[in-house]
Amino acid sequence: SGARKYYISLTAHLFDKNFETVPLVLSLRQLTERHLAVNIQSFIMFELDEKFQIMPQQRAGIMTDCGTEMVAATSNGLFGQRYACIAHVWNNVVKNGLCLWSPPNPTK
Repeated sequence: SGARKYYISLTAHLFDKNFETVPLVLSLRQLTERHLAVNIQSFIMFELDEKFQIMPQQRAGIMTDCGTEMVAATSNGLFGQRYACIAHVWNNVVKNGLCLWSPPNPTK
């Protein structure tokens, strides 16, 4: 079938006693529902609130790609300030600038 598969990964970044960052993968899942903001938001809420009990006051922010649904799911402040992942931004700049993998889109 031509159906796309979507995956989501949640990683917490903590600081140790020497203030070194420690990345900790919390979840890596295939989204079984439609790739909609409401479904993404529900998944993140469940993982943070229920599964790991990371309370809002413990959240410094959330970093995502710039996909429309991901931005809509995370721009409401529930997960702290939303930040754009610079790796995803640069990937899109290079991909669109060099016309890699797809024809150029004149609107970008």
